Amino acid sequence: MTEDRGPKTENQSVLARVNAVVRRIIGAPDYRVYLRHQAEKHPECTPMTEVEFLDERMTARYSTPGSRCC
Repeated sequence: MTEDRGPKTENQSVLARVNAVVRRIIGAPDYRVYLRHQAEKHPECTPMTEVEFLDERMTARYSTPGSRCC
């Protein structure tokens, strides 16, 4: 039996998936994915706050020299 989720919930679901794909394409860090990983693989560790996570990811991304177009 299929549950009728309605247009608003269905639209939100589609938007969330599109958002996730766009974030992957542009290489933006995803805090929710990080939290899920921490809970599954490192439950004994306290996860970083969202601000700490974004700062760490941006620092790691832009502190290593390499060949980039921009």
